[in-house]
Amino acid sequence: TSLREGETVNHQLADGRVAWVQVARGSVQLNDRSLTAGDGATVAQLEQIVLQGTSNDAEVLLFDMVA
Repeated sequence: TSLREGETVNHQLADGRVAWVQVARGSVQLNDRSLTAGDGATVAQLEQIVLQGTSNDAEVLLFDMVA
């Protein structure tokens, strides 16, 4: 996913699912955490992920996996 500054993407996680978020370029806000290029984060036990671009060139990979 490519995001511009201020642009937001929501992703719902079903029961029994976890997500891995990897920032390939730029910077984003993942729920309440700031991430920059090269950062990764595991998201578990949440129903919704909110990604917001904090730079104009953010690229993020989101993997939705079985827990």
